[in-house]
Amino acid sequence: MKKRDMTLFTAPLMAGAAAAVLFMLFYAVHGYYPFGERSVAWCDMDQQYVPLLMELKTAFSGGSLFLGRGGGMMNFYGVFLFFLSSPLSLISLAVDNSRMIWFVNIMLVIKVGLSSASAELYFRRVLPRLNVPMGVLMSVMYGLSGYVMLYYQNDMWIDMMIVFPLLMISLFRLLRSGKWRAYAICLAMCVAMNFYISFMVIVFIAMLGGAALYLCCEPEDRGSRALRLIAADLCAALISGGVWLPAFAQYTASGRGNSLSDAFFGGYFADRNFDKIAVLSGTSLVLAGALLIIVFRKSMKSGKALLFGASGLISLAGAFVEPANKLLQTGSYQAYPLRYGFIVLLLIFSACGALLEEAPEKKHRGSACIIVSVLAAVYAAAAFIAHTHRSSLSSYAHSLWVHGKDGFIISALALLGAAVCFVCIYSFRRGRIPKWLTITAMGAVLLSDSFMSFGINVAEASDPTGFFKTTCDVLERVPDEGFVRVKELKRYYYPNYAEAMGKYSIGHYTSLTDCDVLYALKRMGYSSHWLDMDSTGGTMLTDELLLNKYVIGEKGRNRFYEPYDLKGNLSLYIDPNVPAGAVVSQVPPGELSDFGDYERMEATDFIAERLFGESDTVQKLAPAAVNGVMINEVEGETVVSVVPDEPSELIYEAEIEGCRELYFDLFGCYSTSVDEDYVNSTEVWVNGELRVGSYPTSTVNGIIDLGTYEDETVTVRVRVLKDFTATSFGVYTFDAERAAEAIASAETASLSVDGNTITATAQSAGYVYLPVSWSEGWSCTVNGENASLDKVLGGFCAVKVPEGGGTVRLRFCPRGLKTGAVLTCAGILLFAVLMVVLKRKKKGSLEKAASKAIIGLSAVTVLIFYAAAPLVWAVVNIIYLIGG
Repeated sequence: MKKRDMTLFTAPLMAGAAAAVLFMLFYAVHGYYPFGERSVAWCDMDQQYVPLLMELKTAFSGGSLFLGRGGGMMNFYGVFLFFLSSPLSLISLAVDNSRMIWFVNIMLVIKVGLSSASAELYFRRVLPRLNVPMGVLMSVMYGLSGYVMLYYQNDMWIDMMIVFPLLMISLFRLLRSGKWRAYAICLAMCVAMNFYISFMVIVFIAMLGGAALYLCCEPEDRGSRALRLIAADLCAALISGGVWLPAFAQYTASGRGNSLSDAFFGGYFADRNFDKIAVLSGTSLVLAGALLIIVFRKSMKSGKALLFGASGLISLAGAFVEPANKLLQTGSYQAYPLRYGFIVLLLIFSACGALLEEAPEKKHRGSACIIVSVLAAVYAAAAFIAHTHRSSLSSYAHSLWVHGKDGFIISALALLGAAVCFVCIYSFRRGRIPKWLTITAMGAVLLSDSFMSFGINVAEASDPTGFFKTTCDVLERVPDEGFVRVKELKRYYYPNYAEAMGKYSIGHYTSLTDCDVLYALKRMGYSSHWLDMDSTGGTMLTDELLLNKYVIGEKGRNRFYEPYDLKGNLSLYIDPNVPAGAVVSQVPPGELSDFGDYERMEATDFIAERLFGESDTVQKLAPAAVNGVMINEVEGETVVSVVPDEPSELIYEAEIEGCRELYFDLFGCYSTSVDEDYVNSTEVWVNGELRVGSYPTSTVNGIIDLGTYEDETVTVRVRVLKDFTATSFGVYTFDAERAAEAIASAETASLSVDGNTITATAQSAGYVYLPVSWSEGWSCTVNGENASLDKVLGGFCAVKVPEGGGTVRLRFCPRGLKTGAVLTCAGILLFAVLMVVLKRKKKGSLEKAASKAIIGLSAVTVLIFYAAAPLVWAVVNIIYLIGG
């Protein structure tokens, strides 16, 4: 086998192995599994990725890829496509759930290694004259980049780092030889592995297509290549139809899909620059590469060099222009403002590779060697010092944002590292230092970059293993009792962990959380944060309606809960009043249509009266004394203002007759905002005991249960900490006994779940009120006959059962999946046909039209994202400022 053929295999293996070994070395230094007990899971990895890997096991063992157990039985298909559709996720099926928090350490190493191997394979194929050591070095830089060190908690994004170089290989193969099938398959694979990040990949491919066609093809081949490129794009779009169509349908129904214009036009023209620099600073070559492209622009004469240089500079500059940057990320982001950063890295690395393909001059100078060596040593020392002081530079690891001081220091280090890379490559190109010194110095920069970035951004993040063990322990103690749900009294674990352990829950957190269900649960008084639906909050009536039977935590002063298992770090209780199934009522759904007009505790009263015939179960208490506070009712809102320099508090004297549950609430906005103006507005004292401080918070904003009281006077003091406006505010009593009696006397329908089918069996006529998230994907039959499904209480389901009762079956198929499957079949058929058709001779005018179309698409895409987006943003914001 020829030497070059050997390097096509050995170089990627070397790059992948080197990246994996270095990452394992960092694990060993910082005590991560398998060298210690620490896990890399934090933030989104802990909240979403780890529990979803665990839920994947349930989906493959009696569950369903279509129907999740969290979020009130929500559509799981889009979640699977967002997080879990990489073939590498299947490895987790062999891992016990109790070890998943450590397994992700190994999964991350695998993906880092594959990213580097994929990048090196790309360099071998696309830049064959690039020397192997430099190609391996840049590939390891790609795999250990700042993108990985800051964004690895979204582990599924690294899958795209693996696939993107393969897509680029197939693109250049198409341009070089006209072979288009691998490109079509790679593009479809991108969509299938992560439909969200694939949007950004497709945008960049659209931008590159025309320029690549013009710069990298001979004029006589452009038409043929353009026709094949269009054919491959069309086939990929159709073949992936079963992915993107249902995924997009679910996205538009989620809490993220309804406010893109507001998100796009908010903020500043340039923003979060420290965060972007932090991503780039983990790979100093990218900043040096941008300058090298400019300095050696006259030397970059090949079409590839021009393509990589121009596209790399445009994408890097656009990252710092927020309107363009936001639009590339579908209009908004909560954090991670450079989600497509791996594309920028590869483009600029490719430009550097094209520059280094050319033979350097040979006039080595000792002074240049000394300067490069000293600079590399200085940067290595600076990086080591930064690593030893990493706790003072780790604002990102605690907040997802790089704060001022940290940003300045990290930026300075980034510029120093970039200076070393620039001087090193500049000197090599000018022939002033030998290749071995270039590789050595660049290797020192790589090690310094990655070790420092790992220390600051990974090692300083919190270790969740203790919470994970406690969570698994308590959820394992919840019995498998069919369709009943688990509820937390406080936020002891992230919502996805209940479904991860095979339990049912109203809690769920991903970017595809259904908007209607999220807001319905807010209206019922449950806590939420961003797109995080939590099971905390609510009232006993809503818990019983939603079948929240098992209660985790300390029950406090609630006397209705009965102990089930008090062993372990968290106790387990039962709400004995939870019915044996879905409520069957004679009340038609139309009589509940104005549910959206009621707020929180009013919503509980509404359900009690309309659905169960029990009126006045909720009573709002008037304060007995108001000190240092002004209260006004304005258009359905309560406006509370603090009088300066006075104690500000409301005192309630609750004369309890019989047995009542006492609740407190402060709420004012149905949105997915991370923070609201009224957070941290109050603290609540009951009979002189502080019951809740600084309420509500961004994560604890459900109705607060102050306890059960019987035939006594209860003093509640609400201290007002700042001005606020709320739609629901006050202290309330709730007749939980009367509500429980009404539920106990109601007819119920037994419930069971089998895969993506829910079965409810009712013994009498009426309307079965199913505590199941409503979706257009449901099909319903009653006694085998098709039946309509009504949307009730903002986001749940009801179906009519005839005289004598019957069996209701709900079968779930994600909206758009059937049409998407038809597109996939059509795409496969078209792919087969075009394999034959495109082997024929030139198509003449068709090829010319295709060439113009590709070049035009690239021009339009660049203009939309890099010209129109900033211009429209500026015009709209100027008009807004002028108009107030």
